[in-house]
Amino acid sequence: MATHSFMATLDDLNIVKVSGEQRVDYLNGQLTVSTKKFDGGSARLTAHCDFKGKMFAAIIISQCNDAFFLSMHKDSAIISQEQLKKYGVFSKVDIQINEELHCIGIAGDENIKHLRVLFPALSSTHMSTTNNEFGQAICFSDASLRYLCYLSDKGKQRLLDISDADAFVPCERWNMLEIEAGIANIQAATMSQFVPQMLNFQSIHAIDFDKGCYMGQEVVARTKFLGKNKRATFLLSGTLESELSINAGDNIELQIGESWRRGGVIVRAVSRPNAVDESGNSKTVKLLAVMPNDTDPNAVVRLKDSDVRLSVTPLPYELTR
Repeated sequence: MATHSFMATLDDLNIVKVSGEQRVDYLNGQLTVSTKKFDGGSARLTAHCDFKGKMFAAIIISQCNDAFFLSMHKDSAIISQEQLKKYGVFSKVDIQINEELHCIGIAGDENIKHLRVLFPALSSTHMSTTNNEFGQAICFSDASLRYLCYLSDKGKQRLLDISDADAFVPCERWNMLEIEAGIANIQAATMSQFVPQMLNFQSIHAIDFDKGCYMGQEVVARTKFLGKNKRATFLLSGTLESELSINAGDNIELQIGESWRRGGVIVRAVSRPNAVDESGNSKTVKLLAVMPNDTDPNAVVRLKDSDVRLSVTPLPYELTR
């Protein structure tokens, strides 16, 4: 398991809070996992889709007191909230973007020790949740041990005081670990383009195929049982020798003989300066891209119309159908 150390402000995330007496049944008809069987002590990855099975959002869902928290990329939160509210008028639910909690990412033994002061009952079980008056901490222990935290103003300041830190680092450090874990998200440029299986959601326990109906369920089920999915998400890595903007929605190319052909679409990317490069000019880039699911692990890949070569890196989980 990779080791990293940071405390990051995840300002690219929003939390949609769903409360009300019919919240369980309502969300069960909207998301790819069952909220009726939901364990209050754990979180899950899930998808929110349109009626064609294409994703509005990749979500981390958890419970806190009498509400569900749905954290997702801020681009998705705007649309997902609108869609949930659209159908929520027929149920006793309240759906709002939560402005009271701060999304913070924590990694590294020393920082986790500080977090444990804030949450004495902190669990190290994958996808477990710990709640108290400071907020909620969700554990990820897949490719790396890290915690996604939703902290109140008091909890955020308390964590800074405990750690004797001046400030939190930007979200790129957290996003690098998420990419290494093979967890894709949905941003504005990739909205309503992919069914969940194209983002490997069947392989990270983010789809319950035995649950009842939900928005897009027929397409998601058909994709599995008829073997119609021909694309999957791959982890790619490379080195940048100069500044280059890499964004969700950008294309990548595969080398076929002497020519290059469109090979896929980037869904999540981040670059960081290489620690061994004192000049600061060289950066490691890691990204997740949706590509044909029969892509050769030794394929030659590049960013479209660039000299940046990328290599396919093994995912930390097995791709299932």
